[in-house]
Amino acid sequence: MRRVLATAAALAVAAALGGCGSGSGSVERIISRGGTVGGSTLTVYSLLQQPGLGAAKDMVDAQKLALFEARGTAGAYPINFIAIDEGRAGGEDGAVEAAVALRDAIADPQLTVMIGPSGSDTAMAAVPLLNSAGILEVTTGAGYPGFTDRVGPGEPERWQVGGRRTLARLTGDDRAQAPALLAAARAAAGGGDVRVAIEQEPGAVGDAMVAALRRAGARVVEDAAAADAVIYAGEDPVNAAGVADGLAREAPDAAIVLPDALTRAGVAGRLGAAARRRAVLVSSAPEPGSTPALRAFERRFRERYGRTAGPYAAVGYEAMRSVLAAIARAGDGAGSRQAVIDAYLDPAPRRSTLLGDYAIGADGRVEPARFTAFRLTGGRREYLRLDD
Repeated sequence: MRRVLATAAALAVAAALGGCGSGSGSVERIISRGGTVGGSTLTVYSLLQQPGLGAAKDMVDAQKLALFEARGTAGAYPINFIAIDEGRAGGEDGAVEAAVALRDAIADPQLTVMIGPSGSDTAMAAVPLLNSAGILEVTTGAGYPGFTDRVGPGEPERWQVGGRRTLARLTGDDRAQAPALLAAARAAAGGGDVRVAIEQEPGAVGDAMVAALRRAGARVVEDAAAADAVIYAGEDPVNAAGVADGLAREAPDAAIVLPDALTRAGVAGRLGAAARRRAVLVSSAPEPGSTPALRAFERRFRERYGRTAGPYAAVGYEAMRSVLAAIARAGDGAGSRQAVIDAYLDPAPRRSTLLGDYAIGADGRVEPARFTAFRLTGGRREYLRLDD
């Protein structure tokens, strides 16, 4: 297993936001129920990497579509929507910009729900801040499992500093993704007991993904040239593309399996031709057009925006739809942030025609966690069948 270079985005975010912890690295425990929202209008924010581009743009536009179809309201409340940029994964400048945007959002007295962020590095700053402010956070990425499960010391409590759960996952974390990564490796290699090498970014996110892969039964070999598939453990698309291009030369017979965070960040567009031919991209988004409901949604998206919806548009749509449903369930009490949190974290199963029925557990994790995988053939996605 080889570690690859990562930048200091997480440190940049934490430093820019400031005031979140003591010199020992502990976080002050703040008991908060979030209070009430000022005014009669509730605001939903979306925090995504570069929301004007690629999958993030699809997700934001799909969130707008869901709000449009709800006539701009949830229950008795008009809903305002604001999309903000969490910055490029692994980019220090972007992390600083995200810190400023997040600070301003938390200061907004009408903020009711934050959808996002998509990256685990930004989430390491955002999750405790939103929790201490008592604000519901619905993540559509940020796969580091320690936010909702025990991975490192004091987790997940160190992220839930307010003493109450405020985070819900709409997509599976990296522990849930690990079996899908291995299934994608097997499918690309033609089945059987595959040998996998792992290329890891240093840090907690990469460590957790490697641990999850081993826990899922990965048969790990050290030499990529001797592997049937190489799995990249990390979230930085720039680093991942460089590593993948190198692997296409060093291990030309191995499939290169890239996780959901990289697929969503548009890593495919950064790959050289040889790496693109070997790449298998794992995604938390459903296969476009694979159900009548998805086809109907894609048609409505095209009619409104004049372009084809990418796979992650369905995730963005369900994120907003589920938030609006929680606000409506909170009824006249939706002006209370805690009432919206309680409504969203209700463990009752919920129906989604786009993502499939699911439930949010008491720990904030989604069940079941679904993943797809595809290769790019002639610029088109060719989806693979993942074994159970």
